[in-house]
Amino acid sequence: MTIQVRTHLILWVLLCLSSVHVHAQSLSEIRRQHEEVIRQIDATQKALESNKSTISNMLYQYNALNNKVKESERYLSALTAEYRKTTEELNKLNAENSQLEKQLNECKDDYAKMVRQIYLHLKDRDKLSFIFSAEDFNQSIRRMRYLNDYSHYEHDKAKEIKAKQSELEEVRSKLEIKKQEQEELVKEQQGARDKLKGERSKQDKMVKQMRRKNTQLTEELKKQRQKAAKLNDMIDKFIAEENRKSSSATPDGQKREAATQGGYAMTIDEKKLSDEFGKNKGLLPFPVNQPGVVVVHFGQDKHSDMKYVQNSSSGIDIKTSPGASARAVFKGYVSKVFTLQGGNYNILIRHGNYLTVYTNLSDVSVTTGQTVKTGQELGHIYVDKAQDNKTILHFQVRLDKDKLDPEGWLKRQ
Repeated sequence: MTIQVRTHLILWVLLCLSSVHVHAQSLSEIRRQHEEVIRQIDATQKALESNKSTISNMLYQYNALNNKVKESERYLSALTAEYRKTTEELNKLNAENSQLEKQLNECKDDYAKMVRQIYLHLKDRDKLSFIFSAEDFNQSIRRMRYLNDYSHYEHDKAKEIKAKQSELEEVRSKLEIKKQEQEELVKEQQGARDKLKGERSKQDKMVKQMRRKNTQLTEELKKQRQKAAKLNDMIDKFIAEENRKSSSATPDGQKREAATQGGYAMTIDEKKLSDEFGKNKGLLPFPVNQPGVVVVHFGQDKHSDMKYVQNSSSGIDIKTSPGASARAVFKGYVSKVFTLQGGNYNILIRHGNYLTVYTNLSDVSVTTGQTVKTGQELGHIYVDKAQDNKTILHFQVRLDKDKLDPEGWLKRQ
């Protein structure tokens, strides 16, 4: 094994422990998705950088940069996993090549022995002399069979040698292709590592810049957490009230049944809708009608280099362009349209005992109780002119009272 191969295998061990499932996708599909994600993040970063350096905008810039670093790490992990796969195939082909060469040499040795044996038996006599010099007729017959057997054996061995040579050439051709693929992967890995190094350098500069504004950042994060807590409290109350009311039968006498104790009691039709929604995990469309990038992720988003920058989100924040609209990710009906202390509009859509939440809308095009289709526009996302036209949709997915990670439900762009 060359030093280069050993080096890259060590890199794989260090970088690819999280890439066990990468082979479920082709490398070309991974490349395509990576390029699309990076394109979207770059567009978001460009839009953010063109705005004023407000504290709120700086937080989104920081999150967008973190997204880019994580995506670059994921892609490098995919490349190194593909390198490992190619190395295994290369080793297998090398072993197959060695085995075929051994078999070919054995065939050639057998053929040479056979030629020598015929030569020793016949020497100066030709085949006819060998046959007619027999002591009797039966011996002549045996000598004829002997020569015939050698002729067949010679023919078979020649065919076997030719077949092995052809098979060997095919394996060697595959080997050359695999070696070329591996060389290209090594170059691509190096390029990905160089880009990652550059992105981490930008991240370090951003961290230094944010540390100088520690007090302002802490205050901004506090405001964001308070606003999010009020919104979630309101949503929780709506869901609890709806669950309580659902325990009774419908006006037309249909029975309702909850999947969990205290959960939303569904009719037969609602149960079907819920099952359909559940089967579409990872396939739901993006909840905005224009390109957007997730700038705040679900749950606790901690950063080792910025310990005070800790997001705790019940959903995701999607940065998009002014004029963009929110759209329903699945069919269902509008459970609630509400505002929070005279603020922007928020919409809850029910899909059986699943709910999707769309918040921070400047206007709405649906009403409570209305049935909606997948992809239907719900209203324009609020454009914050005081924050240089910042356009953010907050999106949640819930199952009864439980908050789910929306990114696990949306189709990767």
